[in-house]
Amino acid sequence: MADDVVVRLVGGPDHPGELDAAGLRGLLAALQLLTTRVARHLVDQARPGRSAGVVERSARVRVVGLAAEGTATVLRCAVGEEGVLGDGLEHEVTDAVFELVRGLWNEVPPGWTTPLLGEACVDLLDALARVGRTATFGGARFREVSFAPGALSRDVWPREDAPRRYGSAATVRGRLDRVDLRRRMLRVLDETGADVVVESVLAGLDVDGDPFVEAARLIGAEVVVTGPASRGPGGLRLRGATVRRA
Repeated sequence: MADDVVVRLVGGPDHPGELDAAGLRGLLAALQLLTTRVARHLVDQARPGRSAGVVERSARVRVVGLAAEGTATVLRCAVGEEGVLGDGLEHEVTDAVFELVRGLWNEVPPGWTTPLLGEACVDLLDALARVGRTATFGGARFREVSFAPGALSRDVWPREDAPRRYGSAATVRGRLDRVDLRRRMLRVLDETGADVVVESVLAGLDVDGDPFVEAARLIGAEVVVTGPASRGPGGLRLRGATVRRA
């Protein structure tokens, strides 16, 4: 069943009970990005095989109320959809979101925070800072936590834009399980169960077309990937790699 998230904002540029369109849009977009990335992270870690539709529906954020309570603006949201999931994935999503929110409050990211989640947490801090001097997160199942988003550190959160150094070539064998057409990146699940990100693909396949497109067609297949390697907080990455069917 759907879970609830309540955001209480004080000291923003608008009157209590009001948010301008840009501020509301930015806050909802940041909250939706975080819940979606959390859902995908949970499924990748413990529930492989779930369809993209189930993941998206478990993380769907809906506004159910916007009101003034004293000097505060209170935004009420529901996460997940009623009657879609019988196993409580949407509650796992909000549990993880609140763990990350507590990490924002005490400036200590949970140990399982990935760069993608770190980026989403920083986006949420920035969106909150634009609409309130202080923010309080709560819900029916959660103890409230309050903080000043503009004063909290962004630097403690892992992000993908941190510079990486690439060394000697490494070869990875595993299943090609994700293709990002927009960023032209691949993800391989290696033989140990770890994720390996392939940032770019060079010609190496026996084809005349775009090597990335040809590699992407191997989605779901066992592949061998070889390229300069970088090992960091986000795991192993290869770039300028060749990809072939195993």
